[in-house]
Amino acid sequence: MTRLIGLILSSILLGALPAAAHHSLSIYDRNQSKTVEGVVKEFRFANPHARILLVVAAQDGTMKEWDFEGGGVRRLTERGISVNTIAKGDKITVSYNPMRDGSARGLFVGFTTPDGKKYVTRR
Repeated sequence: MTRLIGLILSSILLGALPAAAHHSLSIYDRNQSKTVEGVVKEFRFANPHARILLVVAAQDGTMKEWDFEGGGVRRLTERGISVNTIAKGDKITVSYNPMRDGSARGLFVGFTTPDGKKYVTRR
């Protein structure tokens, strides 16, 4: 009986812990590298993945929002990137691995800030 109660309590405690899951990067074509220039709508410097929302002028003159996922805060910090490296309204160039489905999203692997400084997030 004591064993059963211990098993039940362990199950309850373990079930209350947040799940540590991570998705695959297979949605991105890691063999392709592209660049796009646009204006930062938002830079989310947060875990589990930083994000850059970028407004890009399309060839037809319309504005399109791109969504780029990046590494976590620790990885970016190790590469000299902080919450203040880019800001809303900055015109930047993003280097990225595109989505396999061709949508306006990607995995950012670097970017160049308005002052010309280049940051690389992947070695």
